[in-house]
Amino acid sequence: MKRIAIIAIAASLTITSFADAQNARRQSVGRKALVQNPRPVRKEKLHPVRALLLKRVDRVQWEEQPLIDVVDWLKSQSPEDQPVNIVVKWRALEIESIDQDSVITLDLQETTVAQVLDEVLDQLSDLDPLRYRAIDNKLKISTLSDFDRQLFVRVYNIQDIMFEVRNFFGSPQIDLNQQQQGGGGGGGQGGQQQIESIFGQGGGGGNQQDNQQDDGQDEERAEQVMEWIRLVVAPDTWQENGGLGTMDVYNQQLIVRNSLSVHEILGGPFRFDE
Repeated sequence: MKRIAIIAIAASLTITSFADAQNARRQSVGRKALVQNPRPVRKEKLHPVRALLLKRVDRVQWEEQPLIDVVDWLKSQSPEDQPVNIVVKWRALEIESIDQDSVITLDLQETTVAQVLDEVLDQLSDLDPLRYRAIDNKLKISTLSDFDRQLFVRVYNIQDIMFEVRNFFGSPQIDLNQQQQGGGGGGGQGGQQQIESIFGQGGGGGNQQDNQQDDGQDEERAEQVMEWIRLVVAPDTWQENGGLGTMDVYNQQLIVRNSLSVHEILGGPFRFDE
């Protein structure tokens, strides 16, 4: 009998070991299948102008190169499958004594089109700095004052700035003795009164007055935010200071109408493809 018992135990262990080995093999095969057949990574296609600006450049070496030749070089860097139109506002540049024959001297290695363009515009800039803007599939080059003549509307979420911990004066009180007498939970009369006191109209008191006070505080806080922006961000551009820019707050959203340079200070690069 002992021999039979030993044989039965050995057989059981053998079957268990065989089953574990089979499961391990299946898991190993499944892991290999995942490695051999990974899910394809979906790459988002860059905006044409962004693709142009991020393009790598091995080297540029210009010695008193006319600006018109630099513009032609920039056009040649445009991707073939996503052509970008280079638009230079020559009339605006001429006000700053910059024309097609203005010369550029530059030597850069292992760089990008954007860095080359930044250096070119920096060399030419004087009182009114030169800038470039991406609009649709166009890259426009002009002076800052020329770009700032056009105003744009942009909306900013200022919910985090507007948030303030609410005033909980007059909040409902919880009576533990009453809770125990109510029969444990919402089944008894005492439990029902407790639920109405916390979530209903029974125990709050003064809710309407608190809401009116909160609304007044929100309006005051919104005015403080706008006043701070007018003081710090391009003060001369706002209507209150003689400019054309305007802003208002609605439902914790700051609605701003101003130039691109102001928007870029408030919210970063302005994208026209959004």
